Amino acid sequence: MSPVDPAIYRVRGSQPRPVPDRGSTGLSWRGPLVLVAVMFGWMLFVTTLAVLAAPNDPEVEIPVEVGRGVVVTPADGWYSAADVWDPGPDAISLQSSGAYVAFWAEGDYEGTSDDLLNEWLRSLEPEFESLRVLPATETTVAGDLAGRAVLFSGVSAYWGAENELVVAAHGGLGVVMLATAAAGQLARIQGDLDMMLNTMVVPR
Repeated sequence: MSPVDPAIYRVRGSQPRPVPDRGSTGLSWRGPLVLVAVMFGWMLFVTTLAVLAAPNDPEVEIPVEVGRGVVVTPADGWYSAADVWDPGPDAISLQSSGAYVAFWAEGDYEGTSDDLLNEWLRSLEPEFESLRVLPATETTVAGDLAGRAVLFSGVSAYWGAENELVVAAHGGLGVVMLATAAAGQLARIQGDLDMMLNTMVVPR
């Protein structure tokens, strides 16, 4: 709203001061009070709408259960990719701007994190041409749970050019994260992947 210039009055000589009207003075506070009440009501209305709409917003950061007690909180801007990537039972898939990530919870797993990593790499190898796997590195998930991570790339009809696999085995449970993105895009989402891994909930 553009400001309105106040009217300009030209007064000559001394003007008499009007006697205050007690009636109008007594009611002068009602205008501001009504304005405050309207503003408060509007804020309450907007807040209520936000609360009601939040569960239906696909990008709201609500923890999602993967399975077997494993819980992942999607990073800001990530939402379900179940319509394009069905990872199966005890798993979820998420997407953001063309990048995808999935999490699995494997029960009754008795191997180590290295065993789990090698098993997944062997299962993925047939789906790539000229697969290039970088050396595995140590990492942590769920705050302090030791795991293994590896970056790999290659040509595939199903996967992106850049991929990351992170696994952790603990107490008979195997946790897996697999992310895939186009060339040059994995670094852009690395912070989101790290956040989801770090805040993951894993039963101990």
